Amino acid sequence: MFLMSPPALQAPASTPPMAEAPAPRAPLALDLSGALSRARSENPMLRAAKARVEERRGLITTTRADALPQLTLMGDFTRMRDVSMLNSGFADLAPAMGIPLNALVGTRSVYTSQANLTQPLFYWGKLGTAVEIAKMGEQEAAFAYTTSELDVLHGVARAYLGVLSAQAEQEVIETRRKTAEQFVSDVKAKLEAQTATELDRLRAESEWLAVIPESLQAEAQVKRAMEVLNGQLGLDPKTPVALAELGLPEAGAKPAGTDRSELAQLKQQEAMYRANAKIITSDLRPKFDLSASYGYQAGKSDNLFKEPYDTWKVSVTMKFPVFDGLRSSGKRAQNTAQLEQVKQMRIDRERSVAIEQSTADRDLEKAIALNEAARRAHDATAEALRMSRESFEQGLITSLDLLQAERTERQAESQRRRAELGLWAARFDQRRSLGLPPL
Repeated sequence: MFLMSPPALQAPASTPPMAEAPAPRAPLALDLSGALSRARSENPMLRAAKARVEERRGLITTTRADALPQLTLMGDFTRMRDVSMLNSGFADLAPAMGIPLNALVGTRSVYTSQANLTQPLFYWGKLGTAVEIAKMGEQEAAFAYTTSELDVLHGVARAYLGVLSAQAEQEVIETRRKTAEQFVSDVKAKLEAQTATELDRLRAESEWLAVIPESLQAEAQVKRAMEVLNGQLGLDPKTPVALAELGLPEAGAKPAGTDRSELAQLKQQEAMYRANAKIITSDLRPKFDLSASYGYQAGKSDNLFKEPYDTWKVSVTMKFPVFDGLRSSGKRAQNTAQLEQVKQMRIDRERSVAIEQSTADRDLEKAIALNEAARRAHDATAEALRMSRESFEQGLITSLDLLQAERTERQAESQRRRAELGLWAARFDQRRSLGLPPL
């Protein structure tokens, strides 16, 4: 007879231990300046723009190499059997002279050690202009990097404001929800004491149920705004971040702007196309090259680096293009069209920048007025809520009236926070229109 112990008393040797839940990560504390600094170093778009500048710097070295002498060392071993002598008139006379034909086609070995030098002499300014265009390209890439940096930094500032705005809205809605829950609890207590009606209870529950979807939507908005900000900062979208409040921006005079990098980039492109026209013209003119070589060539390796097996050659070559199938004509037409495109883009961009600056100034004035109005409206609703609470304690108004006053005060608080953040956004837009970073 076998006795089995109950499952509760059996040794839990075969039961795997419970895995411990990972500890939640502490949120990354950031203020606006810290977020901007992190974006400068971690944003992938800025890294790509910086790599483009490095690429243009390397292009300068590559282009300059075409104007410098090129030196090549060559070592060669060739073993061959040449039968061309058999097809010459000497092969017909060789047997009469006692020379066998096999001697004319014997296998030979040739050892060569040689240094070759090539140097462009005169290209009508093509090589120097190409180097200048490469330097312009580096400057153009630097302007593009400045534009990308401003776009990224202002995008981070906007995302930062988006998170604060979503959190502020969530706080307001959560306060409304807690107030509605308290109101439902108060009405139910009064209903039991027969000092409220069933209609009062239905109104209270209706108000509470109406806030729940708004609360869920506000929570989703906060998560989405946080993910957008994390993407701008080069962080994992799920990284928790604690942001510092901004308060009110300091009032001051309009900052002095700088030359917009977008316009400077287009002007640099115009200069590059004008310089490229010189290169196209130089391709139609004669060019002069110098080539030289010196080395040794022998049939036996022991004779290398000895006289008279040394060989040398110096030559100056002129190349005069006569007809290239109208390729240069097509290049010139293409370059002229591209130059005109960039020129018109610059003119259009200048007009857009002027409109952007005037619009930003007007929006800032409007944001200042809206912030002042929202602040005063909130002060008025806060005073009205204080008086409503006193009246409710005295029994002069109902709890529903008090709930309406609290909801109005919360809405005014939300409008005040939005107006405050809108003032920051307007200042950021003004600084962007002037070619300045957010801070």
